[in-house]
Amino acid sequence: MDHIETVMVHHAQNESKRIAQHLLAKEVVSLAHGAADASKAEVAHKEAFSDGTSIFSLGALRRTLADISSKEARPDDVVVQRNEREQQLFKYKQAYAASSTAQSIPGTSTEPVKTDASNVVTLPLTLLQAGSFPRILHAAGLSSSRSEGRRLIMKKGAYVVLPNSGSVENPHGLKWEPIPESINTADPNHYLIDWEALVLRSGKSKIQICRVVTEEQFEADGLTCPGWEELKAHRAEATQQE
Repeated sequence: MDHIETVMVHHAQNESKRIAQHLLAKEVVSLAHGAADASKAEVAHKEAFSDGTSIFSLGALRRTLADISSKEARPDDVVVQRNEREQQLFKYKQAYAASSTAQSIPGTSTEPVKTDASNVVTLPLTLLQAGSFPRILHAAGLSSSRSEGRRLIMKKGAYVVLPNSGSVENPHGLKWEPIPESINTADPNHYLIDWEALVLRSGKSKIQICRVVTEEQFEADGLTCPGWEELKAHRAEATQQE
């Protein structure tokens, strides 16, 4: 009880640091999964919750993409075991997010930003062309069609994370900016993070991480996305006409 009281005193001095919540997350994961996973969860929890929804964590993004890459390199039986464990941790994080009170930031949602494999889609690099933001919003599942994606951009309801936008104090805290209204010339390639990820947001809280791979890898892995078959058919028709 003395320890709890001391923690709460420190927590009350600056509630935005969420000292008590970070410690609680670490202790619960430690009880369920051990100290090693608890340390990883503590870092991820701080990155996901400390900056609210006005900032996107580059560190958390990199770890998410690295985790996906490591899964692809592992034998299937190891991947299954790891997936089961990650699902357990993810359910815990969901329950914690639902019960916690995120810091309110003007002009943003009060929901904490999640950065994990549950909100990552894979898209082919050839999809990223100047003027293709409406198509990408559709492919990422953030709009029901290209036309809706276009309307979302014009209403300034679609956002993209700006690479290298961190401050001196927090270089890994990247900022959001509205997708440019110059739809026909805006190039998604200019917003690629580490040359492999595009992070998009619809409205205040619907976020999608887009992992970008070559078209060859996309096809070899048997992947698809909304509008992809239509685009391939259009390209084939254009080639025949030439």
